[in-house]
Amino acid sequence: MTVCNKVIITGKVTALFQRHYRPDGSPVIQFSMELDVADPTPGEVKGLPGPEQVRDHRRHFPNRTGSGGLIDVVAFGEWAESKLDLLSSGQHLLVVGRLNLRHWQTPEGRKRTHTEVIATDLRRAEETNQPSALPGTNNGNTGSTERGEKNEETF
Repeated sequence: MTVCNKVIITGKVTALFQRHYRPDGSPVIQFSMELDVADPTPGEVKGLPGPEQVRDHRRHFPNRTGSGGLIDVVAFGEWAESKLDLLSSGQHLLVVGRLNLRHWQTPEGRKRTHTEVIATDLRRAEETNQPSALPGTNNGNTGSTERGEKNEETF
């Protein structure tokens, strides 16, 4: 059985990044992104449940502000520190990585889950408009895990 957990997202950095250090001294960089919203195709709109209204192949959500939502991104190691210049608020990024779910229980006994992206590549979104600029196109510009660097998920 082959397991695949890869995500590619685009959006804007929403706030200043946070830097932590693991017990071994390696850096951990965390930041939030407001995801870009993609217009659905006509096939995606058909048969959707709920209060959506179809207008020109677009869904209208009365309570939405236009935001695609927020997601936390985590990057590890020296590679992550080399990308700090990309993490200014409002910067439009393309992030490649894997989805990670953390589960815990509060002292009050409530179960909690947090979803985040563990980044293996960060780029300015404008850079992806060039041919072969998208990750995984075998243009010799691979993510850090393919160069032998380790991205750790615990801190």
